[in-house]
Amino acid sequence: MPMTRGPGGEVLLQMTRVRGLSAWLVRVIVVGLVATPLEAQSPTAVSADRVLIGMEAETGVFPVDEENVGMRLVIREVNDAGGVHGRALEVRGYPRAGGAAVDQAVANARRLVDEDGVFFLLNFGGPAAVGVAELAMAREVPHLFPHTALVTMDGGRYVFTSYPRYAGESLVMLEHLTETRGARRIGIVHAANIYGEYFRDRLGSQATRFGYAVAGAHALEERDPGDLSDAMAALRATRPDTVVMAVYPAQARRVMEAKAALAWDDVTMVSSGPLTDEQYLDVPGGAAEGTVGFCHYPDPNLAEAPGIEAYRALMRRYHPGHPMNRYSLYGYVFGRLALEGLERAGRDLTRERFVDAMESIREWDSGGILPPVSFSSTDHHAQPAGFICELRDGRFEAMSGWIEP
Repeated sequence: MPMTRGPGGEVLLQMTRVRGLSAWLVRVIVVGLVATPLEAQSPTAVSADRVLIGMEAETGVFPVDEENVGMRLVIREVNDAGGVHGRALEVRGYPRAGGAAVDQAVANARRLVDEDGVFFLLNFGGPAAVGVAELAMAREVPHLFPHTALVTMDGGRYVFTSYPRYAGESLVMLEHLTETRGARRIGIVHAANIYGEYFRDRLGSQATRFGYAVAGAHALEERDPGDLSDAMAALRATRPDTVVMAVYPAQARRVMEAKAALAWDDVTMVSSGPLTDEQYLDVPGGAAEGTVGFCHYPDPNLAEAPGIEAYRALMRRYHPGHPMNRYSLYGYVFGRLALEGLERAGRDLTRERFVDAMESIREWDSGGILPPVSFSSTDHHAQPAGFICELRDGRFEAMSGWIEP
């Protein structure tokens, strides 16, 4: 099986495609594997000198790869310092083999669990996290901090979730938009998947409560679309005073470029939680200025919190010249939180001891990156709070303190 080295020196196995199995046979194999806990199949997750961790290999998708840069940043620092209780953290991952991204991500997670026997899975965010979380629960393998708010398994023993839930975020933002900014006609441009459709449906269901009309909606099928001037012109014709963007970074950039081309200045643009990052949202000419969002983390370039300064120092050390952003900051802080669990679990490491150790965390201090984190056996959600922010001079500035919906 061919191997390469990842950006942090970790081992990455390259996925080889297996052909010739019918869809029926694949389903039979998957059903059979779900019935057998991983511990009975593979004891390879922990050895005398290493802990095997599953992540995605490079995907070519900006948010995913940047989140994993941050997580690998922590892993590299730990390994350079001698590991955790004398064990190095080894990362294994597979590139997506083509086809539907969600299906490929879930298939790679299944392979890491069932064939490689990883100790836990890190990230595997976005819509794929729903299927990966179900896999984790069936196999009794921890799934830590997927970059999404679509997974809400608070009482699920093997799933730990990350940032504020979309349900709460949408209520905070709709209240702010209508009561503070006077929004009365709100449109939406959204990704054509469960993520984008959640915000589209939420916008419709809350219209009566907050007293606005849904002006129009446009779905984006391609993750990296071409010119969107025609689509945005059609949305503009519905006369929205506010447009919500429930899209991915490359899509948002095209939306902003189309807005600039149309000279559409009398509209408030709103970014959904994970989109609220300057690196892709800001475009030349200032078309994105005034965009409002629900920020999850302080400015990774300018904030003076000690946790963010530590992140910047590691980025300069291991990735000199690499732009800093909220995606890699996310990976860094949640990588450190996973490390906290490993350290607490001790040398006699098993998955059950690790989960117990995670559940023992109380008021964990991230150094100002996010509010203090506490877990319990019934609460595996790390971060319920965010803050309202606005893009000013190319940077998102805080317009509120931490808000927990």
